Amino acid sequence: MTKRYINILMTACVLSLTSSCKESYLDEVPLDRFSPENLLTNAAGYDAAVVSIYQASRKEHIIGSNNFEYMTVATDLTQWGRNDSRGNKDYSLLNSSLDAAILYWDWAYKEMIVKTNLVLENIDDPTLNIPDEARKNIKGQALFFRAYTYNFLVNIYGGVPLVKERVIEPRFDFTRNTRAEVLEFIAQDLEMASELLPMAVVDGRIPRAAAYHLLSEVYISLGMEKKDATFYDKSISAASKVINKEAGDYEIMRSRFGAASARPGDVFSDIFADGQVNRSAGNKEVMWAWQFENFTPGGSFSASSANNSIRYWGCEYDRIKSPNGQPNLPSDSLGRGIGVNSPTNYLKYDIWKLDSKDIRNSQYNIRRTFYYNNPADKEYFGKPIVTRKGADGALYVLKNDGSNSTVKLDTLREYYPYFRKIEGTPLGNNNLSGNSVKDFSRMRVAETYLLRAEAYYRKGNMDLAAGDINVIRERAKARLITPSDVSEDFILDERARELIVEEPRLRTLIRMGRLVDRVRKYNSAPSVANGPSSGKTIQEFNRFWPIPQKVIDANVGAKFEQNAGYP
Repeated sequence: MTKRYINILMTACVLSLTSSCKESYLDEVPLDRFSPENLLTNAAGYDAAVVSIYQASRKEHIIGSNNFEYMTVATDLTQWGRNDSRGNKDYSLLNSSLDAAILYWDWAYKEMIVKTNLVLENIDDPTLNIPDEARKNIKGQALFFRAYTYNFLVNIYGGVPLVKERVIEPRFDFTRNTRAEVLEFIAQDLEMASELLPMAVVDGRIPRAAAYHLLSEVYISLGMEKKDATFYDKSISAASKVINKEAGDYEIMRSRFGAASARPGDVFSDIFADGQVNRSAGNKEVMWAWQFENFTPGGSFSASSANNSIRYWGCEYDRIKSPNGQPNLPSDSLGRGIGVNSPTNYLKYDIWKLDSKDIRNSQYNIRRTFYYNNPADKEYFGKPIVTRKGADGALYVLKNDGSNSTVKLDTLREYYPYFRKIEGTPLGNNNLSGNSVKDFSRMRVAETYLLRAEAYYRKGNMDLAAGDINVIRERAKARLITPSDVSEDFILDERARELIVEEPRLRTLIRMGRLVDRVRKYNSAPSVANGPSSGKTIQEFNRFWPIPQKVIDANVGAKFEQNAGYP
C-alpha cells in the first residue's frame, strides 16, 4: 500500500472517530421489527414471543442429537443399543465435558429461560394495549415454561442458579441455589400460572390443568427435599383439581374413540393413534402435546424439528435378513429405527409378569412379532420372523422347514419389542427418515392419577394410593392391587407400564432418589462378554449429572460448586 493511500485511510479513521463522539451517535436504535422494543408492544407481538417458547420447548426431544435420547437411555428401562461405551453404558464417561451435559444446560439457560424472562419482563406494564384475558394467558404460559425448565434442571443437575430476570450485561458471578430453593421458586411460578391460564385452549397450548399437573409433581419433590409432609397434601390437592375437572374438561379415556376405533385395537392404542393425540380429536386425556406437522413451516421441515421417537425407540429391523439373505425394508408407520433405546429385560418382560392380560402389553400397543416385508424375497415375503436359540446361545431366524438358518439376530439393536406409541406418518412421507410428524403426548391425566397415588403413598395412605393406581389398571383390564401391594417400586413399575416412551425416566428416578439402585438392579447385563453396562459402572455420585465445566470456568466472579464426586 502506498504512503498516499495510508494517509487517506488514517484521515477517514480520524473523521469517523470524531463523529462518534456525539452522544446521539452512541444511542442504540432498534431497527429490526423483531427486536423486543418493536415486537413486544401488543398481544400479537407477545404471542409471537410465546410461540417461540413452544418452539424451543419442543427441542427438548432432540437436544442430545439424532442418536442419543438421554432422558431414558441408561436408566432401568433402556440401554444404549450398541456394543460400545456410549450412551452412559459406561457411566464413568459421564463427566463435566460430556456433550449431553452441556447441551441440556445450554438449552435450558440460553433458550428457555432467556425467552420466558423476556416475555415476563414487561407483561404487567399497564400501558401495554393488551386485553386482560390475553395478558393473563401470555403471562401464565411464560410462567409455566419457566417453571417447567427449572424443574428439568433441578431433576438433572440438582441445585442450579435461579435467573429470575433478563440478563442484559455479561455476568460472571452466578452461584448455585439449593435444590429446595429452586423447587420453591418453581412452585411459586406454577401457583401463579394455575390462576392465570385458561381451562380451554387450542391444541398444543398449555391449559390450566397442565400447571396443576406439574405442580402436583413439584410439591412431592418439595415434601421429600424438606421432609415436610404438608407438601403431600398440596400435591394431592393440585392433582385433584385435574382429576375432578376443576381445572378443565380432562379425564381418563375409558372407551374407544375416533377413527382408530373402527379398526382392531383398544382404548389405550386409540389414545396414541396418529391424528388422535389432541383434544380436538376427542382425546380428553392428553393435556399437552408437542405439535408436529408435515410440510408446514415450523411444524416439521427437518429431523431437527420432527418427532424422533421412531429413530430412538424403533429396533433396526431393516437389518434383519431372511434365510435367503434378503433384508427387510423400512416401511409405513414403522419408519426406520436405529435401535438406540434398547429395552432392558425389566421393560421387555418383568413388568408384564404381573398380569398377562394387561392391554398395555397387547399386540395393539407392543409389537413382538415382525414380518419379512421385502417383495423381492418370494419365499418369505409376508411371513412372520420365527426364531430359536442356537447351540452357541445366540438367536437365529428359522427356515420354512423349522431348521436354524445362519442368520443371527442382534437382540440389542435389531430385534426387540417395539412400543407402538412411536408409530406415525413419516416426516416428508419418507420411510427412511426415522422421524414422524405424529404429535407427542407430554402430559395426560393417567399420570396425574399416578402422581396423586405417589403423594398418598408418601403420606402413608395406602388405601387411597391403591385406589388411584387401580383407576389406571382397571382401564388396562389388569388385575387390581391391594393397599399392601403399594410401594415406591410398584409405583415406578406402573409408571413404566403406563408411560413408556412419554416419560423422561431419568428425571423421575433422580426426583425420587432412585437412579443409582434401579440402574444397578435392572441395567447390569453387559452387551458382550466383559463389556460395559450402566448398572456395573454407575456410582453413587451419579445420582445427579455434573455441572458443565465450561460454566464453572467462565464464572470467574464467584465460586461455582461442582456436584460432589465429579472432578
